[in-house]
Amino acid sequence: MNRVFLRQLSSLAQPLAKAGQGKYLVPNTPRYKKLMEKQAIFTRDDGLLVWQKLSTDKATYATVVALVTVGVLWSAYCLAKFASPPKNQ
Repeated sequence: MNRVFLRQLSSLAQPLAKAGQGKYLVPNTPRYKKLMEKQAIFTRDDGLLVWQKLSTDKATYATVVALVTVGVLWSAYCLAKFASPPKNQ
């Protein structure tokens, strides 16, 4: 009795799908096709890093690097300004 119960809980209790037959329907919409094209671009073995694959990723990366540089320089300026004593007039 226990063995039958455990077998029903097993992931292999139901037979696996045959080769070539999917268990779920695959969408056939333009959005899904576009997603699959992007996935093919990102999984292509062309020696590029992920952030180098698309031109929009390159622009985003350059913007983030520029903003981080500005933030670090601004922080250094503020720390230097706060660390120096005020001038007497």
